[in-house]
Parts: sequence; structure tokens; C-alpha cells
Amino acid sequence: MGMFSRMPLLLYVVIVLASGWIGLAVNRLAGVPHSMDSPAALIWILIPLLAGAALALSDRSLRRSYIASWKPGRPSAYVLALAIFPAAFAVTLAIGWACGALGPAGPGPYGAAVAAAVVPTLVKNIAEEGAWRGYLAPALMARGLPDITVWIVSGAVWGLWHLPYYLFLLDEALMRGVWDVPRFVYALMAVPVCMSWAPLFTELRLAGRSVWPCLLAHSVANLGQIPVSLGAWPMSPLAALLFSPVFGLLHSAVLIGVALILRRRRLAGRA
Repeated sequence: MGMFSRMPLLLYVVIVLASGWIGLAVNRLAGVPHSMDSPAALIWILIPLLAGAALALSDRSLRRSYIASWKPGRPSAYVLALAIFPAAFAVTLAIGWACGALGPAGPGPYGAAVAAAVVPTLVKNIAEEGAWRGYLAPALMARGLPDITVWIVSGAVWGLWHLPYYLFLLDEALMRGVWDVPRFVYALMAVPVCMSWAPLFTELRLAGRSVWPCLLAHSVANLGQIPVSLGAWPMSPLAALLFSPVFGLLHSAVLIGVALILRRRRLAGRA
């Protein structure tokens, strides 16, 4: 891959990693407190989508596939998208309960909070999945990079892009409901977590030939996190590191395992 062909990707990475910090600077200039209701959040979430669309539509080698990725795609991928995160969530909590890390109590009366978040979550994930699985991962694959390289690079950029969100925009009480550690530790852990989720979303993008199954799976995951952030299934920081259905190592391992199974099936289908 020559330097010229790498330039759009390098430009994209620079733009998206700067987006959140630009948003925070806008907040500061406007005298607005940092929050998810501030201009910074809108700048942070929209710039990766808009930059990816501009680069894809201006690239003849990506334009057709990018436009096609916004079509519905394969129905079977939607079934996977709906099932994967609830299954991983249940497996993680069941093993955590079996190991004594949490009690068997249910999530509590959080249905209203989840219901209120459905539309905002779907809208947010149109932007997020349009950026990462709409442009970045396919652009990396189009350059002939190995799957693991696509996973690592797209996951790392995705994770680093989240840093302004966790360090400044997200309510700290919600973070501590998931994992009771300082903001800085939580933000750093978000990077490997995103890297562990990237293979699954990339494989869903390939299986469905569309960003929509990725958007659905991402939204199911985000909505499932709401009861955890509001205090359901409390755990010690060490137990959460292992068994949290959001940040836990076990949960990430389950998702990577599912991604590897999907990849094996994809490659077998080519044989």
C-alpha cells in the first residue's frame, strides 16, 4: 500500500481522533459545561460519520460499496445482531454468579430508563457504525490488510476516539455504576474493550453486507448496559474487571470467540 493510497486513511484517523478534543475546545470557548448535552458531544459523534462519508464518496474504489452498505443486507445477520450481546451478557453474569462475584438478583425496575434510551441510542449508533463499519473497517479491508490488522487498527482508533467521552463528557456516576474506578482508569480500559468488540462488528458487517446489523447489535449492547450503569449487579472493581457484562474480560473473550466462529464460517464459505 503506497503512501498516496494511505493518505485518506491517515487523514481520517487524524480527523476522528481530533474530533472530541475539538468539541471540548468549543465547549470551553462557549463557556458550556462538558456533558452529553453539550456541543462537544455533537461534534464528537458527527465528525467521524461525515468525514467517512466524504472520503468514501470521493474514492471510486469505495463509493459503490459504501452506498451499498446502507442497504438492508442479509436478514440472517439481524438475527445474530439481536442475539449475540444478550447471550454474552447472560453467560458472563451466570459465570460471575457461579463464582460468587454477584448475587442472583434481577436487574430491577430499569425498564423505563431503557425504553427512554431506545431512540437516542439508535440515532447515535447510525453515526458511530456509519463511521467505523461504514468507512474505516471497509477502507482497511479494501487495502488488502489481514483480518487481524483490520480488527486491531479499527478497534484501536475506535477506542482512542472514545477518550474525550469517558474523560469529560459521560457522567462519572454512570461509569462508576459499571466499574468503580477513577475516570482515567476507566477511559484507558475502554481502548482494549473496543479492540475486543471490533472483530465481532467487522464480521457482522461482512456477514450482513450492511452497517445496519452492526448498528442493531451495538444498540442492543448499549441498552443492555443501562441497568448496569444504574446499579444493577453491583460488583467490586476486581470482580467487575473479570465478570462485568460491559467491561469484563470474560465478556470480551466471549465476543472475540463469536467473531472467530463467524470468521471461520465466512472463510469456509469461500472454499
